[in-house]
Amino acid sequence: MAECFPLADHGGPVRQAPAKNKIMTKARDKKINDLLEQAPKLPGIYIMKGRKGEILYIGKAKVLYNRVRSYFQKSVNHAPRTRILVPKIEDIRFLTTKTEQEALILECNFIKKHQPRYNVLLKDDKHYPYLRLTTQEMFPRLEVVRRVKKDGATYFGPYTMVREVRETIRLIYKIFPLRQSVDPLDGTAKRRPCLNFQMGRCLAPCAGEVAPPDYQKVVQEVALFLKGKNNDLMDRLKEKMEHASLDMRYEEAGAFRDKIDAVKTVLKKQKIISTTLVNQDVIACHRDRGLAVVQMLIIRSGKMVAEKSFKMQNADEADAETIGCFLKQYYLDEPVLPQDILLSAVVEDADLIEQWLSEKRGSRVHVETPLRGQKRDLVRMAEENARFAVRAERDKGDVATRSLEELQEALGLRNFPRVIEGFDISNTMGQQAVGSMVRFEHARPEKKEYRRFKIKTVEGIDDYAMLSEVLTRRYMRLIDEERPLPDLVVIDGGKGHLTTAFKVLEALDIEHRVDLACIAKGKFRHKVETDEVFLPGRAEPAWFKENSPSRFLLQRVRDESHRFAIEFHRKLRGKNSLASPLEAIPGVGKKRRLALLKHFGSLEAIKQATEEEIAEAPGIPRPLASKISKNI
Repeated sequence: MAECFPLADHGGPVRQAPAKNKIMTKARDKKINDLLEQAPKLPGIYIMKGRKGEILYIGKAKVLYNRVRSYFQKSVNHAPRTRILVPKIEDIRFLTTKTEQEALILECNFIKKHQPRYNVLLKDDKHYPYLRLTTQEMFPRLEVVRRVKKDGATYFGPYTMVREVRETIRLIYKIFPLRQSVDPLDGTAKRRPCLNFQMGRCLAPCAGEVAPPDYQKVVQEVALFLKGKNNDLMDRLKEKMEHASLDMRYEEAGAFRDKIDAVKTVLKKQKIISTTLVNQDVIACHRDRGLAVVQMLIIRSGKMVAEKSFKMQNADEADAETIGCFLKQYYLDEPVLPQDILLSAVVEDADLIEQWLSEKRGSRVHVETPLRGQKRDLVRMAEENARFAVRAERDKGDVATRSLEELQEALGLRNFPRVIEGFDISNTMGQQAVGSMVRFEHARPEKKEYRRFKIKTVEGIDDYAMLSEVLTRRYMRLIDEERPLPDLVVIDGGKGHLTTAFKVLEALDIEHRVDLACIAKGKFRHKVETDEVFLPGRAEPAWFKENSPSRFLLQRVRDESHRFAIEFHRKLRGKNSLASPLEAIPGVGKKRRLALLKHFGSLEAIKQATEEEIAEAPGIPRPLASKISKNI
């Protein structure tokens, strides 16, 4: 990174009079023009910020000066998302790099870290499981991990399901006598072999029953198996079986025969779909009514070993842009790169991405959009799977939509409850009081949006006042930051909680923009599930049909907010119970606390000690002993 151009963040009041708005618009336009003139004519990234300093968009450019100016040219026909973005830009920061490839990597890292609102984002950023073969150890073993590290081990995957990984490990232990213990071994420890050794499923390196070179032969066979080179493995096993048979070691030959049969079973399950026998990732995108899914087929040695679907956020542009953004975000942390990456659309930075991935892999990676032949057939297969994935996701959404429509009708809500926020309060006799907020979008929890609140202004037991504080803090912040409000607020409580919550919304002047409901256990809950839902302006609670999906949704919001609040409360209570009264005394740090406990044996003994006895402890002067005696 060559140079950084720091620019001040500018905030401003939320509400402005019309005259002030005009002044601020002129000031903003002048500032933007000045920034455009300052833009460096170098490669790098640009970070666009809003009024509160929040990052709106991150992009890269070969020439920053040209790229950033293009956003503000009226003659350019911008995409809808860009037209919404541009008026919100209040500040731009530039970070220059030596090359465009450095800018690409920097852009990937910044987008992953900041998740800007107007970038196309990889929504399902899951850490899929890998198999880690600890080849850096003298006697390697297998384990399941979620993250890949540069530790000298060999990684295989990713696998789409943990069940698939467990089945693979089970099969490996059945075929190969690989050790299953997790203890570090250096070849010197001697212990009694475990049952696996007696069953012929381990060579017992922990007991010194096998030399490292012989154990490494087993490791090499496991590596071949995991790489999908099962034909090579079959040849080696057949050769060993024949040698054992010629030497009249028939029991050993029978063991090799069983291993060959097990590998044949695996080969039957693997479908050869490419005669090139190379490693390929095939990527296609399908969009429908605002929903975009990127589908990946993972092909290793000509066999399709897995497929993965990824939902994309803000993907309202062409497939090419969506796939380009996916490539940069997905392969940023992906350690296992294929030789070929086949795409359903030509992406803008294909050559640059190819160069970046080739350097990362240490050998050539081909990024191409095939137009004919077998590779095009693979892309068509990915496109078809992408359509199926969108259809399946849409079907889920249709069920959610019907549930929300039913909820709107049953409660008589003004708004379609696409976004629901649920609240609960938790405390023990007024102590360690906390509030929780959970957020559901389209009937699904958005855990990244969950929030916790420590109660700051309420003393003693007063759930209503605590609820008022939490709601006020939450919605004042959304109003100040000009962020969208939820469609429905759900409180875990009864009529008193409803009244309190409505007063807060009324004081913030948003009671006509946000619907409100409280859900409480009914009078006969010991006999049957009779949750009651209270609404503003209605004396009687709302009732739902038996097995109503909308009632289950409200219960889920309530239960999730309750769980989240209890979890936070227990955490704080646990920390408080572990705190020592010595910590509150000035001058008593960690070393002195340990010295006192070591000298007296327990906190109770310190409490019983006189000032003179405390002063006899090492490192405790007489004035401090006096403080301890009075305050403990």
